[in-house]
Amino acid sequence: MGLKKAACALFVAVGISAADDAAASSPTGVFLWYPDQAELPSPEDCKALVSRVRPSREKAEAWLWGRVPQDSELEFYLFLSQDRMEPTFSAEGDYDSGKLRLGRTVGAETAFELIPDDHPTITIKGSITAPTGSPVLTVLLRDVPSTDSPADRVTYYCRFTDEETEA
Repeated sequence: MGLKKAACALFVAVGISAADDAAASSPTGVFLWYPDQAELPSPEDCKALVSRVRPSREKAEAWLWGRVPQDSELEFYLFLSQDRMEPTFSAEGDYDSGKLRLGRTVGAETAFELIPDDHPTITIKGSITAPTGSPVLTVLLRDVPSTDSPADRVTYYCRFTDEETEA
Protein backbone atom coordinates (compact mmCIF):
# COMPACT_ATOMS: atom_id res chain seq x y z
CA MET A 1 0.00 0.00 0.00
CA GLY A 2 2.96 2.33 0.55
CA LEU A 3 3.84 2.19 -3.15
CA LYS A 4 0.28 3.14 -4.11
CA LYS A 5 0.22 6.14 -1.75
CA ALA A 6 3.63 7.28 -2.99
CA ALA A 7 2.49 6.95 -6.58
CA CYS A 8 -0.68 8.91 -5.78
CA ALA A 9 1.34 11.67 -4.12
CA LEU A 10 3.61 11.92 -7.14
CA PHE A 11 0.58 11.79 -9.43
CA VAL A 12 -1.14 14.70 -7.69
CA ALA A 13 2.10 16.65 -7.12
CA VAL A 14 3.07 16.52 -10.77
CA GLY A 15 -0.48 17.44 -11.64
CA ILE A 16 -2.67 16.30 -14.46
CA SER A 17 -4.65 18.17 -17.02
CA ALA A 18 -8.03 19.32 -15.83
CA ALA A 19 -11.00 17.61 -17.43
CA ASP A 20 -11.72 20.72 -19.48
CA ASP A 21 -8.26 20.39 -21.04
CA ALA A 22 -9.07 16.76 -21.79
CA ALA A 23 -12.27 17.65 -23.58
CA ALA A 24 -10.43 18.32 -26.83
CA SER A 25 -9.31 14.78 -27.66
CA SER A 26 -6.70 13.70 -25.15
CA PRO A 27 -7.83 10.99 -22.76
CA THR A 28 -6.18 12.63 -19.73
CA GLY A 29 -7.85 14.44 -16.85
CA VAL A 30 -10.28 13.70 -14.05
CA PHE A 31 -13.53 11.93 -14.86
CA LEU A 32 -16.69 11.11 -12.90
CA TRP A 33 -17.67 7.43 -12.73
CA TYR A 34 -21.06 6.71 -14.30
CA PRO A 35 -23.03 4.55 -11.82
CA ASP A 36 -25.19 2.57 -14.27
CA GLN A 37 -22.60 0.36 -15.94
CA ALA A 38 -25.18 -1.78 -17.77
CA GLU A 39 -24.90 0.19 -21.00
CA LEU A 40 -23.09 3.10 -22.59
CA PRO A 41 -24.51 6.36 -21.21
CA SER A 42 -25.74 9.00 -23.61
CA PRO A 43 -24.28 12.51 -23.55
CA GLU A 44 -27.53 13.62 -21.88
CA ASP A 45 -27.08 10.95 -19.18
CA CYS A 46 -23.63 12.32 -18.39
CA LYS A 47 -24.84 15.92 -18.37
CA ALA A 48 -27.65 14.98 -15.95
CA LEU A 49 -25.20 13.14 -13.66
CA VAL A 50 -22.76 16.06 -13.61
CA SER A 51 -25.63 18.46 -12.87
CA ARG A 52 -26.86 16.29 -9.98
CA VAL A 53 -23.49 15.32 -8.42
CA ARG A 54 -21.74 18.65 -9.03
CA PRO A 55 -18.26 17.07 -9.18
CA SER A 56 -15.10 19.13 -8.86
CA ARG A 57 -11.40 18.50 -8.95
CA GLU A 58 -11.27 19.33 -5.23
CA LYS A 59 -13.93 16.71 -4.43
CA ALA A 60 -12.21 14.16 -6.68
CA GLU A 61 -8.88 14.65 -4.91
CA ALA A 62 -10.61 14.28 -1.54
CA TRP A 63 -12.04 10.94 -2.70
CA LEU A 64 -8.60 9.92 -4.01
CA TRP A 65 -7.12 10.46 -0.55
CA GLY A 66 -10.00 8.71 1.22
CA ARG A 67 -11.58 11.87 2.62
CA VAL A 68 -15.24 11.71 1.70
CA PRO A 69 -16.57 15.26 1.27
CA GLN A 70 -19.36 16.17 3.68
CA ASP A 71 -22.90 15.81 2.26
CA SER A 72 -21.52 13.99 -0.76
CA GLU A 73 -23.36 11.20 -2.50
CA LEU A 74 -21.40 8.08 -3.36
CA GLU A 75 -19.25 9.21 -6.27
CA PHE A 76 -16.09 7.81 -7.77
CA TYR A 77 -13.51 9.30 -10.07
CA LEU A 78 -10.82 8.29 -12.51
CA PHE A 79 -7.54 10.19 -12.69
CA LEU A 80 -5.72 9.73 -16.01
CA SER A 81 -2.36 11.23 -16.86
CA GLN A 82 0.13 10.41 -19.58
CA ASP A 83 1.66 7.78 -17.27
CA ARG A 84 -0.89 6.88 -14.53
CA MET A 85 -4.38 5.45 -14.23
CA GLU A 86 -5.87 5.88 -10.76
CA PRO A 87 -9.56 5.22 -10.01
CA THR A 88 -10.75 6.27 -6.55
CA PHE A 89 -12.63 2.98 -6.17
CA SER A 90 -9.71 0.63 -6.78
CA ALA A 91 -9.33 -2.05 -4.14
CA GLU A 92 -5.99 -3.42 -3.03
CA GLY A 93 -5.03 -6.26 -5.33
CA ASP A 94 -7.14 -5.00 -8.23
CA TYR A 95 -5.86 -4.54 -11.76
CA ASP A 96 -7.11 -1.05 -12.67
CA SER A 97 -4.59 1.35 -11.14
CA GLY A 98 -0.96 1.70 -12.01
CA LYS A 99 1.61 2.78 -14.54
CA LEU A 100 0.04 3.72 -17.87
CA ARG A 101 1.65 3.72 -21.31
CA LEU A 102 -0.61 5.48 -23.77
CA GLY A 103 -0.36 4.28 -27.35
CA ARG A 104 -1.65 5.59 -30.63
CA THR A 105 -4.96 7.36 -30.94
CA VAL A 106 -7.03 6.35 -33.94
CA GLY A 107 -10.21 8.33 -34.26
CA ALA A 108 -11.59 8.60 -30.73
CA GLU A 109 -9.84 5.48 -29.39
CA THR A 110 -6.47 5.49 -27.62
CA ALA A 111 -4.73 2.18 -26.97
CA PHE A 112 -2.82 1.70 -23.73
CA GLU A 113 -0.91 -0.75 -21.60
CA LEU A 114 -1.38 -0.74 -17.83
CA ILE A 115 1.03 -2.25 -15.34
CA PRO A 116 -1.05 -2.59 -12.15
CA ASP A 117 0.65 -1.41 -8.93
CA ASP A 118 -0.35 -4.61 -7.12
CA HIS A 119 0.62 -6.91 -10.03
CA PRO A 120 3.83 -5.47 -11.54
CA THR A 121 4.58 -8.60 -13.57
CA ILE A 122 1.29 -8.34 -15.51
CA THR A 123 0.51 -5.97 -18.37
CA ILE A 124 -3.14 -5.25 -19.08
CA LYS A 125 -3.91 -3.97 -22.58
CA GLY A 126 -6.88 -1.76 -23.16
CA SER A 127 -8.33 1.30 -24.78
CA ILE A 128 -9.87 4.62 -23.86
CA THR A 129 -12.63 5.90 -26.11
CA ALA A 130 -13.16 9.64 -25.80
CA PRO A 131 -15.17 11.07 -28.71
CA THR A 132 -14.54 14.75 -29.36
CA GLY A 133 -17.50 16.82 -28.24
CA SER A 134 -18.99 14.04 -26.10
CA PRO A 135 -18.88 13.99 -22.30
CA VAL A 136 -18.77 10.16 -22.33
CA LEU A 137 -15.47 8.32 -21.77
CA THR A 138 -15.16 4.52 -21.99
CA VAL A 139 -12.26 2.55 -20.51
CA LEU A 140 -11.81 -1.04 -21.65
CA LEU A 141 -9.37 -3.35 -19.85
CA ARG A 142 -8.81 -6.54 -21.86
CA ASP A 143 -8.27 -10.01 -20.40
CA VAL A 144 -8.27 -9.00 -16.73
CA PRO A 145 -7.38 -12.07 -14.64
CA SER A 146 -10.23 -13.50 -12.57
CA THR A 147 -11.01 -16.74 -10.77
CA ASP A 148 -12.95 -18.15 -13.74
CA SER A 149 -10.98 -16.94 -16.74
CA PRO A 150 -9.61 -13.65 -18.06
CA ALA A 151 -12.40 -11.22 -18.88
CA ASP A 152 -12.79 -7.78 -20.41
CA ARG A 153 -13.83 -5.00 -18.06
CA VAL A 154 -15.64 -1.91 -19.39
CA THR A 155 -16.18 1.18 -17.26
CA TYR A 156 -17.97 4.41 -18.22
CA TYR A 157 -17.11 7.91 -17.04
CA CYS A 158 -18.33 11.44 -17.64
CA ARG A 159 -16.24 14.49 -18.38
CA PHE A 160 -16.84 17.61 -16.33
CA THR A 161 -15.33 21.00 -15.69
CA ASP A 162 -15.33 22.83 -12.39
CA GLU A 163 -17.01 25.76 -14.18
CA GLU A 164 -20.08 23.73 -15.09
CA THR A 165 -20.58 22.59 -11.49
CA GLU A 166 -20.01 25.88 -9.64
CA ALA A 167 -23.00 27.32 -7.81
